[in-house]
Amino acid sequence: MRVIRPFSDRLVRIPLFWRFQIGGWLVFVIFGFPFKLAAFSSVTYVVCMTLFREPLGVLMTMGMRQAYKRLGLSPGRPVRLAGWVLFICLVAGFLDGLLWDFINGTFLHLPLKNPMAGLFYPRSLVYCSWSFLYFWIKDHLASRERLLALARAETAVREAELKMLRAQVSPHFLFNAFNTVLAGLDRNPEKLTPVVQSLADYFRYSLSSRHDMFVPVEEEFAALVNYLAVEKARFRDSLVVETWLDPAARKLMVPGVILQPLLENALKYGHQTSPTPLRISLRVEVSSAGSLVVEVSNSGYWVEEPASRPRHDAGGSGLENLRRRLELLYPGNAGPAPRVVLRDGTVMVHLELPLSLVTAESVVS
Repeated sequence: MRVIRPFSDRLVRIPLFWRFQIGGWLVFVIFGFPFKLAAFSSVTYVVCMTLFREPLGVLMTMGMRQAYKRLGLSPGRPVRLAGWVLFICLVAGFLDGLLWDFINGTFLHLPLKNPMAGLFYPRSLVYCSWSFLYFWIKDHLASRERLLALARAETAVREAELKMLRAQVSPHFLFNAFNTVLAGLDRNPEKLTPVVQSLADYFRYSLSSRHDMFVPVEEEFAALVNYLAVEKARFRDSLVVETWLDPAARKLMVPGVILQPLLENALKYGHQTSPTPLRISLRVEVSSAGSLVVEVSNSGYWVEEPASRPRHDAGGSGLENLRRRLELLYPGNAGPAPRVVLRDGTVMVHLELPLSLVTAESVVS
């Protein structure tokens, strides 16, 4: 079955030079016709000149383009460019006049109504204008290509850094989880089934979404519930966990692994400063102001991260990691950044993402 492509698709397949070449000469013919008519005072002469001479202009400019390419002319060397363009345009105008006079004298025999008609200077001016547009468009397109190449390079760097930052999240979590499972084999092996299932579900989510920059809140939240289930099995009664997810936030898209660094910080520094049991709370909701609000709190006190950590300390990068990821994902936007709120005996990290920065399949009002 033959597929008929839309005209716009077929037009795009035409090389860019030919789109400008054909379009430019058509515009010149349309807007130049009244001026020619005023100069020569003969509709017949102007029509014949347009039908025969403007195709000559197309051929001349094609040859000029080849000459410019062979000479390697560019706006970067303006004196050389101007000298060659002026010379080539004068030669083109002279040849154009000779050919038109030959065609008119041999085939058309139309009387000239303007004493300047046989001179080549007006046509040289046309070719100079064409050359100016040619180099201006060429330089503009080259600049746009450079910007696109730079944007692609910046995007590649940003994506590589995002992947690196994402991979930095909790490399020691698996080690601690396996130690928990090993320790439970001797004490209560029958209670390990939900722990192992939570661990499997957590890593299934991590693997399935490892290439996704953005994921639904409900999937990220479920993964963190499994993460906390493993931590709860590890610390048992010394850890109390509370979680709540606003139904209105379930389908919103957020950066992958955005919640875990906050929980890691809460667990790590909470165990250092909180009385037993450590209380961890995770809340995700849509605020009345129209923002996605994430709050992670822990009992205990705020601890400033040291400027340099011991080599064996694999943690400590949580908040700074998250700040950097948000800067990369939302460049030039001063909105999303984790904010620490200190209350008596409680540390809460508050993160607010305007709904304009996330997408939603459905938001419950």
